Amino acid sequence: MTRTYFLIVLCALVAIGYQCFDASLRHAELKASLASQLAINAQEQATNEKLAAELYSLENRRSAIEERARRELFMVRPDEVLFRLERPEEAQARDKSVAEVPDYSNPDIPYGSKPTFRPKKDHLYSAPKHLRAPPSRTRRNW
Repeated sequence: MTRTYFLIVLCALVAIGYQCFDASLRHAELKASLASQLAINAQEQATNEKLAAELYSLENRRSAIEERARRELFMVRPDEVLFRLERPEEAQARDKSVAEVPDYSNPDIPYGSKPTFRPKKDHLYSAPKHLRAPPSRTRRNW
């Protein structure tokens, strides 16, 4: 009888020890997760502050809108001339991308050549039979 009580108490102590050990591991995981989330929140907060400052300047300062138009869209006033300075590799990349675009105004297609596309087919545009509307009734003559 004493052995059974001893075994029950021993099992209870093992279970409590396991729960405490598991809780301490979980606590460490949550602490690490919290630290990483706080770092992410700080970065997002900084981004939000930058965007709020930019929004405020765009709403309240005409010069900010003008500066952004000049920088991003390369816009100029009517009496100004824009000089754009490029590095040699940027110019080569731009020239290469322009050279890859075909000239649609003067295509080099010989007369009588076959088309480079296939004509569209009617069966591609019809609904499946189970989705079609039922046929209309024939008109009755009264």
